[in-house]
Amino acid sequence: MRLRRRPLLIAGACALLVAGVAACAGDEPDGPSVRLHATAEQWRNNEVNRELAVALHNDTGVPVWVSRVDPVLPSFEGESGADTNTLLPASTLRVDIPVKFGAGACIPAAAASHVVVVARPEGATKWQRITVPLPDPNPLLDRLLAIDCATRRVQQSVTLRFGPWTDLGRDGVRGSILIDRTAAATTDVRIREVDGNIMYRFAFAGATPLATVTAAAPHAEVRFTAQPQRCDLHAFAEIKKPFEFPVRVSLGAAEPLTTTIPVDADDRRALDTMLRRNCGLPPA
Repeated sequence: MRLRRRPLLIAGACALLVAGVAACAGDEPDGPSVRLHATAEQWRNNEVNRELAVALHNDTGVPVWVSRVDPVLPSFEGESGADTNTLLPASTLRVDIPVKFGAGACIPAAAASHVVVVARPEGATKWQRITVPLPDPNPLLDRLLAIDCATRRVQQSVTLRFGPWTDLGRDGVRGSILIDRTAAATTDVRIREVDGNIMYRFAFAGATPLATVTAAAPHAEVRFTAQPQRCDLHAFAEIKKPFEFPVRVSLGAAEPLTTTIPVDADDRRALDTMLRRNCGLPPA
């Protein structure tokens, strides 16, 4: 169930040029007051591009044109808005506007998120600038923030990267994960689990945890073999993050955190070449 919120209407309109029309500067709108509510969504293409889909719902009673959407996300840094030329029908149909958002700020507390929308009713000439709250609490934004903050905490204590790859022919490729405790780390770091994904299967010979780095032994290397997990064309077509590999990391006695291993061009090339060859698919 989507939560419906009433927007706060900011008196007057913005004193800037929006979609080629000067916004009104303090005078009354020449149409009904725009009323919207919004939710934040994220689909697979949004995940790849680090975007949110701002789902706008029109409560005005007449069609509304939208020319600009700006997210205001106090728990994140570096979000940016989007110009658009979108008509919101006077119906229950929603329209999603993709906007960029930055890394999680990871601060103790932050104000609730909202979006600022520049819009006008169809037939009006003056643009209205309104603030539309997003649901609060917000499970999607909370989850995205938790992912970013877990990654930041892990990166402060340990660096992870893939080492050189060895081609094993039909047996896949042999790789390694290089783990280095940082100078800022204050505890032991344990690499508990590394997962492949829908396209790649990782096989490790060691027990859990896979590796531990300490002040006395700050470097470790974990060897593994990568093979195709699936070879069907549907999986190739649908996967949006073929090189995202989750890692569960424990910092001292704290609960494990989940992050991912950075993947560079050489890593991608070695894995993709093996997958295409062993699946009988043409080279990239």
